[in-house]
Amino acid sequence: MLKRFPERRRFHLLLGLLSLLFFQFWWGLFEDVVWAETWVCQRPGQSDLYRDHGGPGCRELGEPSTYSSLAVVPATSPSLAKEASVPESKATAVATPTHVLNKPSPFPEVALAIPVLAILSNPREGSITGSWNGLVARLMVGYKADGKGPDVLPNENLMPVSAESLRRAVVVAARAVGYDPRYVTVRLLIPTKMDGPSAGGIMAVGIAAALLGDPIRQDICMSGTIEPTMEIKPVGRLVDKMNACRDLRKTTMIVPDGLDNSHLNFTGSEKAIHVVEVHTLAEAYSAATGQMLRQAVH
Repeated sequence: MLKRFPERRRFHLLLGLLSLLFFQFWWGLFEDVVWAETWVCQRPGQSDLYRDHGGPGCRELGEPSTYSSLAVVPATSPSLAKEASVPESKATAVATPTHVLNKPSPFPEVALAIPVLAILSNPREGSITGSWNGLVARLMVGYKADGKGPDVLPNENLMPVSAESLRRAVVVAARAVGYDPRYVTVRLLIPTKMDGPSAGGIMAVGIAAALLGDPIRQDICMSGTIEPTMEIKPVGRLVDKMNACRDLRKTTMIVPDGLDNSHLNFTGSEKAIHVVEVHTLAEAYSAATGQMLRQAVH
């Protein structure tokens, strides 16, 4: 059929066909990924900050191997009063052990369902491409007898930045309740591919709840990153995520207090969703469980 066209025209048609095939191949690799508009922001002397919007010193997501991660060391949990007042400039202090924790007692594996808000590039029927959707992930927390953890076992749907966020959540949540993270194993099952850091906060809440034996309230959803300082940091697109929260039939949305969220209260009242602003893991835990974040007894 191409012989009907002049040689130059045939060349352009072949080039266009090859470009289309390449695009389809590339898109096939990523069409199921849940994108979270992830940015990486450098902070001198501290770990990089993952968030869902840009800003000074930030760049779009690249190779995850270039990002800093949280070192795993046994450490005592700071008091909740101190936790809320730890300045961001002293993030590394939280990762420094004051003394070695005693070997914790074993506990049976705990399974929790946690709500996750994410954007789907390959949406379900009836939803809009690029819209935020509510998912339910299954979180299982157990005891690692050899103390060589934490063992973080996400399924294949958790992409690199989300996997790093989960690992950070394990370490921070364990320390927050005074449990040595080296004796913790965590599995996360999520129904579709997801990337980005904005589920880190709810992951940390879920892990702490499993270690303390508290149920998570059925009416909540949450978006926010988790930091080594045990702070919940801002993320973007909260109004869109509120729609995903409503899709999950939740009536309370927990968000970071680091942004002007006044518009959220107005939007929330329209959607019958109560907005709760938090700054620390302790505050998020209280909002999500109705219980205080405290020392684990194992």
